[in-house]
Amino acid sequence: MTRILITGASGLLGSNLAIEWSKTDEIYGLFLNNRPELPRVVPAACDLLDAEGLRRLLGEVRPEVVVHAAAMTSVDACENDPAAAWAVNVQGTSNLIQACPPATRHLIYISTDYVFSGLRGHYTEADAPSPVNVYGRTKLDGERLIMGSPIPWTIVRTSFFGWSPGGGGRTVRRCFMEQSLASLESWSTVTAWTNRFSTPLLVNNLAQVLMEIARLGLTGLWHAGSEQRVSNWQLLRYLAECVGGGAQDGAAEGAATAAAATASAAVDLVKGAAFQSQPGLGRAERPFDTSLCSYRLQAALGRGFGDYRQAVQRWLDLRNNGYLFAV
Repeated sequence: MTRILITGASGLLGSNLAIEWSKTDEIYGLFLNNRPELPRVVPAACDLLDAEGLRRLLGEVRPEVVVHAAAMTSVDACENDPAAAWAVNVQGTSNLIQACPPATRHLIYISTDYVFSGLRGHYTEADAPSPVNVYGRTKLDGERLIMGSPIPWTIVRTSFFGWSPGGGGRTVRRCFMEQSLASLESWSTVTAWTNRFSTPLLVNNLAQVLMEIARLGLTGLWHAGSEQRVSNWQLLRYLAECVGGGAQDGAAEGAATAAAATASAAVDLVKGAAFQSQPGLGRAERPFDTSLCSYRLQAALGRGFGDYRQAVQRWLDLRNNGYLFAV
Protein backbone atom coordinates (compact mmCIF):
# COMPACT_ATOMS: atom_id res chain seq x y z
CA MET A 1 0.00 0.00 0.00
CA THR A 2 1.47 3.31 -1.11
CA ARG A 3 1.14 6.49 0.95
CA ILE A 4 -0.23 9.19 -1.38
CA LEU A 5 -1.01 12.85 -0.75
CA ILE A 6 -3.50 14.54 -3.07
CA THR A 7 -3.79 18.32 -3.07
CA GLY A 8 -7.15 19.93 -3.78
CA ALA A 9 -9.01 17.03 -2.17
CA SER A 10 -12.21 19.06 -1.78
CA GLY A 11 -12.45 19.87 -5.50
CA LEU A 12 -13.98 17.88 -8.33
CA LEU A 13 -10.70 16.38 -9.49
CA GLY A 14 -8.99 15.82 -6.15
CA SER A 15 -12.03 14.36 -4.40
CA ASN A 16 -12.72 11.84 -7.14
CA LEU A 17 -9.04 10.88 -7.31
CA ALA A 18 -9.03 10.35 -3.56
CA ILE A 19 -12.13 8.14 -3.70
CA GLU A 20 -10.73 5.95 -6.48
CA TRP A 21 -7.19 5.68 -5.08
CA SER A 22 -8.30 5.02 -1.51
CA LYS A 23 -9.59 1.61 -2.61
CA THR A 24 -6.01 0.38 -2.83
CA ASP A 25 -3.72 2.97 -1.21
CA GLU A 26 -3.30 5.10 1.92
CA ILE A 27 -4.63 8.52 0.96
CA TYR A 28 -4.17 11.92 2.58
CA GLY A 29 -6.39 14.63 1.16
CA LEU A 30 -5.00 18.17 1.39
CA PHE A 31 -7.63 20.92 1.58
CA LEU A 32 -7.93 24.58 2.48
CA ASN A 33 -11.51 25.58 3.30
CA ASN A 34 -13.90 22.70 2.68
CA ARG A 35 -12.99 19.62 4.68
CA PRO A 36 -13.55 16.55 2.48
CA GLU A 37 -15.68 13.89 4.15
CA LEU A 38 -14.48 10.93 2.13
CA PRO A 39 -14.36 7.30 3.26
CA ARG A 40 -10.85 5.91 3.76
CA VAL A 41 -9.27 9.34 3.17
CA VAL A 42 -7.36 11.20 5.91
CA PRO A 43 -8.12 14.94 5.60
CA ALA A 44 -5.17 17.31 6.05
CA ALA A 45 -5.76 21.07 6.28
CA CYS A 46 -3.06 23.34 4.88
CA ASP A 47 -2.69 26.39 2.65
CA LEU A 48 -0.39 25.88 -0.33
CA LEU A 49 0.77 29.46 0.20
CA ASP A 50 1.91 28.65 3.76
CA ALA A 51 5.34 27.33 2.82
CA GLU A 52 6.42 26.48 6.37
CA GLY A 53 3.11 24.85 7.29
CA LEU A 54 3.19 22.82 4.08
CA ARG A 55 6.74 21.67 4.76
CA ARG A 56 5.79 20.66 8.28
CA LEU A 57 2.70 18.73 7.15
CA LEU A 58 4.46 16.81 4.40
CA GLY A 59 7.28 16.04 6.81
CA GLU A 60 4.75 14.42 9.12
CA VAL A 61 2.83 12.54 6.42
CA ARG A 62 5.94 11.50 4.46
CA PRO A 63 4.05 10.72 1.23
CA GLU A 64 5.70 8.46 -1.31
CA VAL A 65 3.64 9.95 -4.14
CA VAL A 66 2.28 13.50 -4.32
CA VAL A 67 -0.50 14.29 -6.80
CA HIS A 68 -0.90 18.03 -7.31
CA ALA A 69 -4.54 18.51 -8.30
CA ALA A 70 -5.18 21.82 -6.53
CA ALA A 71 -5.51 24.89 -8.71
CA MET A 72 -7.47 28.05 -9.28
CA THR A 73 -9.47 26.74 -12.23
CA SER A 74 -12.19 29.31 -12.91
CA VAL A 75 -10.96 30.78 -16.18
CA ASP A 76 -12.76 34.08 -15.70
CA ALA A 77 -11.75 34.40 -12.05
CA CYS A 78 -8.12 33.92 -13.05
CA GLU A 79 -8.44 36.61 -15.70
CA ASN A 80 -10.03 39.05 -13.24
CA ASP A 81 -7.46 38.41 -10.51
CA PRO A 82 -4.18 37.34 -12.13
CA ALA A 83 -2.25 37.89 -8.90
CA ALA A 84 -4.41 35.36 -7.08
CA ALA A 85 -4.13 32.92 -10.00
CA TRP A 86 -0.35 33.24 -10.01
CA ALA A 87 -0.19 32.80 -6.24
CA VAL A 88 -2.21 29.57 -6.22
CA ASN A 89 -1.13 28.00 -9.51
CA VAL A 90 2.53 29.03 -9.55
CA GLN A 91 3.71 29.97 -6.07
CA GLY A 92 1.64 27.16 -4.54
CA THR A 93 3.29 24.69 -6.90
CA SER A 94 6.74 26.01 -6.01
CA ASN A 95 5.99 25.68 -2.30
CA LEU A 96 4.78 22.11 -2.78
CA ILE A 97 7.93 21.09 -4.62
CA GLN A 98 10.12 22.50 -1.87
CA ALA A 99 7.99 20.88 0.85
CA CYS A 100 8.28 17.33 -0.49
CA PRO A 101 10.36 15.25 1.96
CA PRO A 102 13.04 12.70 0.99
CA ALA A 103 10.38 9.98 1.19
CA THR A 104 8.62 11.43 -1.87
CA ARG A 105 9.71 9.47 -4.93
CA HIS A 106 7.15 10.70 -7.47
CA LEU A 107 5.46 14.07 -8.06
CA ILE A 108 2.46 14.08 -10.42
CA TYR A 109 1.19 17.43 -11.70
CA ILE A 110 -2.24 17.71 -13.28
CA SER A 111 -2.15 20.28 -16.07
CA THR A 112 -4.66 21.34 -18.69
CA ASP A 113 -5.39 21.43 -22.40
CA TYR A 114 -5.69 25.21 -21.96
CA VAL A 115 -1.92 25.56 -22.28
CA PHE A 116 -2.60 25.51 -26.04
CA SER A 117 -3.97 28.29 -28.24
CA GLY A 118 -6.73 26.11 -29.68
CA LEU A 119 -6.03 27.21 -33.24
CA ARG A 120 -5.75 23.70 -34.68
CA GLY A 121 -6.33 20.97 -32.07
CA HIS A 122 -5.05 17.38 -32.01
CA TYR A 123 -2.12 18.52 -29.89
CA THR A 124 0.73 16.16 -29.07
CA GLU A 125 3.34 16.44 -26.35
CA ALA A 126 5.78 17.78 -28.96
CA ASP A 127 3.61 20.80 -29.79
CA ALA A 128 4.64 24.14 -28.33
CA PRO A 129 2.19 25.57 -25.77
CA SER A 130 0.73 29.01 -26.41
CA PRO A 131 -1.98 29.82 -23.84
CA VAL A 132 -4.44 32.61 -24.56
CA ASN A 133 -5.57 33.40 -21.01
CA VAL A 134 -4.21 33.83 -17.49
CA TYR A 135 -5.37 30.39 -16.36
CA GLY A 136 -3.46 28.64 -19.15
CA ARG A 137 -0.36 30.77 -18.59
CA THR A 138 -0.23 30.07 -14.85
CA LYS A 139 -0.67 26.34 -15.40
CA LEU A 140 2.13 26.41 -17.96
CA ASP A 141 4.34 28.26 -15.46
CA GLY A 142 3.52 25.50 -12.99
CA GLU A 143 4.60 22.90 -15.54
CA ARG A 144 7.97 24.61 -15.91
CA LEU A 145 8.51 24.56 -12.16
CA ILE A 146 7.69 20.85 -12.05
CA MET A 147 10.15 20.16 -14.86
CA GLY A 148 12.88 21.73 -12.74
CA SER A 149 12.04 19.63 -9.69
CA PRO A 150 14.71 17.28 -8.30
CA ILE A 151 11.94 14.75 -7.62
CA PRO A 152 11.01 12.35 -10.45
CA TRP A 153 8.02 14.07 -12.02
CA THR A 154 5.09 13.48 -14.31
CA ILE A 155 2.95 16.14 -15.99
CA VAL A 156 -0.44 15.04 -17.31
CA ARG A 157 -2.33 17.46 -19.54
CA THR A 158 -6.00 16.61 -19.65
CA SER A 159 -9.61 17.76 -19.59
CA PHE A 160 -12.33 16.00 -17.65
CA PHE A 161 -15.82 16.03 -16.20
CA GLY A 162 -17.44 14.17 -13.33
CA TRP A 163 -19.58 14.39 -10.24
CA SER A 164 -18.73 17.33 -7.98
CA PRO A 165 -18.44 16.82 -4.22
CA GLY A 166 -21.51 18.00 -2.36
CA GLY A 167 -23.88 17.24 0.44
CA GLY A 168 -23.90 18.50 3.98
CA GLY A 169 -25.47 21.75 2.88
CA ARG A 170 -22.34 22.82 1.01
CA THR A 171 -22.59 24.92 -2.10
CA VAL A 172 -20.26 23.73 -4.83
CA ARG A 173 -19.47 24.87 -8.34
CA ARG A 174 -20.90 22.21 -10.62
CA CYS A 175 -19.15 21.27 -13.84
CA PHE A 176 -20.88 22.16 -17.10
CA MET A 177 -22.03 18.56 -17.61
CA GLU A 178 -23.84 18.56 -14.26
CA GLN A 179 -25.43 21.91 -15.04
CA SER A 180 -26.51 20.69 -18.47
CA LEU A 181 -27.91 17.45 -17.06
CA ALA A 182 -30.03 19.37 -14.55
CA SER A 183 -31.47 21.48 -17.36
CA LEU A 184 -32.18 18.51 -19.61
CA GLU A 185 -33.86 16.53 -16.85
CA SER A 186 -36.17 19.48 -16.22
CA TRP A 187 -36.84 19.66 -19.98
CA SER A 188 -35.17 23.05 -20.30
CA THR A 189 -33.15 24.03 -23.36
CA VAL A 190 -29.38 24.29 -23.25
CA THR A 191 -27.06 26.10 -25.65
CA ALA A 192 -23.92 24.29 -26.75
CA TRP A 193 -21.03 25.43 -28.92
CA THR A 194 -20.72 23.72 -32.27
CA ASN A 195 -17.17 24.96 -32.89
CA ARG A 196 -15.41 24.34 -29.56
CA PHE A 197 -13.69 20.97 -29.34
CA SER A 198 -11.94 18.93 -26.66
CA THR A 199 -11.19 15.34 -25.65
CA PRO A 200 -12.73 15.05 -22.17
CA LEU A 201 -12.23 12.07 -19.90
CA LEU A 202 -14.54 11.01 -17.11
CA VAL A 203 -12.64 11.96 -13.96
CA ASN A 204 -12.97 8.40 -12.59
CA ASN A 205 -11.29 7.08 -15.74
CA LEU A 206 -8.59 9.73 -15.37
CA ALA A 207 -8.02 8.49 -11.83
CA GLN A 208 -7.37 4.98 -13.15
CA VAL A 209 -4.92 6.36 -15.71
CA LEU A 210 -3.03 8.26 -13.00
CA MET A 211 -2.93 5.17 -10.79
CA GLU A 212 -1.34 3.19 -13.60
CA ILE A 213 1.17 5.98 -14.22
CA ALA A 214 2.16 5.95 -10.56
CA ARG A 215 2.47 2.16 -10.34
CA LEU A 216 4.53 1.95 -13.51
CA GLY A 217 6.66 4.91 -12.47
CA LEU A 218 6.09 6.70 -15.77
CA THR A 219 7.76 10.10 -15.76
CA GLY A 220 7.82 13.00 -18.19
CA LEU A 221 5.10 14.86 -20.08
CA TRP A 222 1.95 13.04 -21.20
CA HIS A 223 -1.44 13.83 -22.71
CA ALA A 224 -4.55 12.05 -21.39
CA GLY A 225 -7.79 12.54 -23.29
CA SER A 226 -10.62 10.55 -24.78
CA GLU A 227 -10.07 8.77 -28.07
CA GLN A 228 -12.43 10.98 -30.05
CA ARG A 229 -12.48 14.75 -30.43
CA VAL A 230 -15.93 16.11 -29.66
CA SER A 231 -17.66 19.48 -29.74
CA ASN A 232 -19.69 20.74 -26.79
CA TRP A 233 -22.77 20.38 -29.00
CA GLN A 234 -22.08 16.75 -29.88
CA LEU A 235 -21.36 15.92 -26.25
CA LEU A 236 -24.57 17.44 -24.91
CA ARG A 237 -26.69 15.96 -27.69
CA TYR A 238 -25.44 12.52 -26.72
CA LEU A 239 -26.12 13.27 -23.06
CA ALA A 240 -29.66 14.34 -24.00
CA GLU A 241 -30.14 11.13 -25.98
CA CYS A 242 -29.13 9.08 -22.94
CA VAL A 243 -31.35 11.08 -20.61
CA GLY A 244 -34.37 10.96 -22.92
CA GLY A 245 -34.13 7.35 -24.06
CA GLY A 246 -32.17 5.42 -21.50
CA ALA A 247 -31.08 1.83 -22.07
CA GLN A 248 -33.80 -0.04 -23.95
CA ASP A 249 -32.09 -3.36 -24.67
CA GLY A 250 -34.69 -6.10 -24.70
CA ALA A 251 -37.59 -3.66 -24.39
CA ALA A 252 -40.87 -4.42 -26.09
CA GLU A 253 -41.31 -2.86 -29.52
CA GLY A 254 -43.83 -0.28 -28.31
CA ALA A 255 -41.70 0.73 -25.35
CA ALA A 256 -38.62 1.02 -27.54
CA THR A 257 -40.49 3.22 -30.01
CA ALA A 258 -41.72 5.49 -27.22
CA ALA A 259 -38.22 5.70 -25.77
CA ALA A 260 -36.80 6.66 -29.15
CA ALA A 261 -39.37 9.43 -29.47
CA THR A 262 -38.54 10.71 -25.99
CA ALA A 263 -34.82 10.63 -26.77
CA SER A 264 -35.41 12.61 -29.96
CA ALA A 265 -37.38 15.23 -28.04
CA ALA A 266 -34.60 15.49 -25.46
CA VAL A 267 -31.96 15.94 -28.16
CA ASP A 268 -33.99 18.80 -29.60
CA LEU A 269 -33.49 20.66 -26.31
CA VAL A 270 -29.80 21.12 -27.18
CA LYS A 271 -29.48 24.23 -29.31
CA GLY A 272 -26.27 24.64 -31.27
CA ALA A 273 -24.52 27.98 -31.59
CA ALA A 274 -21.18 29.17 -32.94
CA PHE A 275 -18.84 30.30 -30.18
CA GLN A 276 -17.19 33.69 -30.54
CA SER A 277 -14.46 34.46 -28.04
CA GLN A 278 -15.09 37.94 -26.68
CA PRO A 279 -12.55 38.68 -23.96
CA GLY A 280 -13.12 41.66 -21.73
CA LEU A 281 -15.90 42.73 -19.40
CA GLY A 282 -14.87 40.11 -16.88
CA ARG A 283 -14.46 37.27 -19.34
CA ALA A 284 -11.28 35.54 -20.48
CA GLU A 285 -10.47 34.52 -24.02
CA ARG A 286 -11.25 30.86 -24.71
CA PRO A 287 -9.41 28.56 -27.12
CA PHE A 288 -11.53 26.92 -29.82
CA ASP A 289 -9.98 23.45 -30.20
CA THR A 290 -7.87 22.01 -27.38
CA SER A 291 -8.26 18.36 -28.36
CA LEU A 292 -5.32 16.24 -27.24
CA CYS A 293 -3.62 13.25 -28.87
CA SER A 294 -3.09 10.58 -26.23
CA TYR A 295 -1.55 7.86 -28.38
CA ARG A 296 1.79 7.87 -26.53
CA LEU A 297 0.20 7.31 -23.14
CA GLN A 298 -2.23 4.72 -24.46
CA ALA A 299 0.70 2.81 -25.92
CA ALA A 300 2.67 3.08 -22.68
CA LEU A 301 -0.27 1.72 -20.67
CA GLY A 302 -1.21 -0.85 -23.28
CA ARG A 303 -4.86 0.15 -23.55
CA GLY A 304 -7.26 2.72 -24.95
CA PHE A 305 -9.12 5.36 -22.98
CA GLY A 306 -12.55 5.06 -24.62
CA ASP A 307 -14.58 7.74 -26.37
CA TYR A 308 -16.93 10.39 -25.04
CA ARG A 309 -19.99 8.13 -25.39
CA GLN A 310 -18.52 5.56 -23.04
CA ALA A 311 -17.54 8.32 -20.62
CA VAL A 312 -21.06 9.77 -20.55
CA GLN A 313 -22.63 6.34 -20.10
CA ARG A 314 -20.36 5.48 -17.18
CA TRP A 315 -20.96 8.90 -15.60
CA LEU A 316 -24.71 8.33 -15.62
CA ASP A 317 -24.27 4.73 -14.43
CA LEU A 318 -22.30 5.97 -11.43
CA ARG A 319 -25.24 8.07 -10.33
CA ASN A 320 -27.71 5.26 -10.93
CA ASN A 321 -25.55 2.96 -8.82
CA GLY A 322 -25.38 5.40 -5.90
CA TYR A 323 -21.95 6.93 -6.44
CA LEU A 324 -20.95 9.17 -3.55
CA PHE A 325 -21.06 12.49 -5.39
CA ALA A 326 -24.26 11.93 -7.39
CA VAL A 327 -26.23 14.25 -5.11
